[in-house]
Amino acid sequence: IMPSLVGSEMCIRDRVMPPMNQIVVQTILLPADRRDEKVLMQAQKLLAKSLVPVNDALAGKDYLIGDFSAADLMLGHSCFMANMMGCVGDDMENIKAYVAKIQARPAFKKAIEMR
Repeated sequence: IMPSLVGSEMCIRDRVMPPMNQIVVQTILLPADRRDEKVLMQAQKLLAKSLVPVNDALAGKDYLIGDFSAADLMLGHSCFMANMMGCVGDDMENIKAYVAKIQARPAFKKAIEMR
C-alpha cells in the first residue's frame, strides 16, 4: 500500500493524515446532527490499513528514520491522535511504543498542555 516511509512526508500526509482528520471531524468537530456514520467507518477502515506499514516501518526504531526528524512531527501527531481516538489496535505495538516516545518529549508535552 505504502512505499518506503523513509523521508516520505508526502506518503504520511497522503495516507495517514486524511483519514485521521476525517475521524476528528466526524467525532469531535461536527455537531451530532451533521455527523455521518458511513464516512466515519470508511475513514476508520482506511486509517487501519494505512497504519499497518507505519507499524512495520517503526519496528526496531525509536523514530521513523532513526533520529527524531520532521517526518516525526507529522507522523507523531497523527499517531497520537489515532491512538487517543482508539484507532490503534493492541497488535500495533510499534505505533504504541512510538506514541509513548513522542508523548514523553518535552516539546510535545508543552504543546498538548497549551490552551
